[in-house]
Amino acid sequence: MNFLEQFEQLRLKVPRIGLQCVQNENSPYCQYTEKSKDCYMTFASYQSEDCLYNHRVFYCTDCVDCTLCQKCELCYECVDCIGSYNCNNCVQCEQAIDCDFCYNSIGIQNCFGCVGLRKKSFCIFNEQFTKEEYEKRLAELKKLPSKEVYAKLEPLLVSVPRVAMYGRNNEEAYGENLHNSKNTFGGYDSKGLHDCMYVYHCDDSKDLNECSHLGWSEQCYEIMSGGNLINCMFCYGCWYSNDLIYCDLVYNSSNCFGCVGINHVKFHILNEPYSEEDYHKKVKEIIEGMKADGSFGKWFNSTYPEVLTVGL
Repeated sequence: MNFLEQFEQLRLKVPRIGLQCVQNENSPYCQYTEKSKDCYMTFASYQSEDCLYNHRVFYCTDCVDCTLCQKCELCYECVDCIGSYNCNNCVQCEQAIDCDFCYNSIGIQNCFGCVGLRKKSFCIFNEQFTKEEYEKRLAELKKLPSKEVYAKLEPLLVSVPRVAMYGRNNEEAYGENLHNSKNTFGGYDSKGLHDCMYVYHCDDSKDLNECSHLGWSEQCYEIMSGGNLINCMFCYGCWYSNDLIYCDLVYNSSNCFGCVGINHVKFHILNEPYSEEDYHKKVKEIIEGMKADGSFGKWFNSTYPEVLTVGL
């Protein structure tokens, strides 16, 4: 039995937590969420309050049905919005206030159905109005069903030029929906990255390679879901730890190899304690064996059977 097979047996043996949440308060049915309060059905989110049915909302308050929003308040059905207040059905808007059905606009206030605007107010479908005219027309527009509003918005969506990559304050950074990043290649839906490659949903981290849903970490490789990690590789669902290799659901620990479901430990292999000297010696032996059989760098087999979808 090779190491990955032993690791998989341990994974199937150790009880698993139902929800991966850290330091939440009164936030039932949330998953992958940290330091949030009074939230419900909000996933992969951080430090938000009074939020319902969201995905990836950071530092948000009173938001519902939003995804990939940061520092927003009183927003509904918004996507990729930053620093916005009291907005509905907006996409890729920043510093927007009291806006509805707007797209890729920055610094706007009291706008409806606008696309690609910068520092404008009292606009409807990119047309300028006085405050009195705007309020009168807005009252009528808000009576329309969303389907009719989108039909009116569609000509603007296809005619207004847009940038090739959505993102701001980047330096030598490439991907999509990437912000405040430097020397990053293949970064998607992420913010605050430095010296990273091929990352998705990662924030405020540096020196990451092939990671997903990871935040406040550095020097990590092939990590899925976690935060506050240093020098870790091939891990899933680990938090506040360093020097982990092939670990699953490990918290507040260091120097662990092939461990599952443990907390506040160090120098463990397959959940068994070792002295510091014996740990490093044993880890070296395991890695050499894995390199010899070609399994080092690979992940364990899925616990779910493959399903072939033919003809779909």
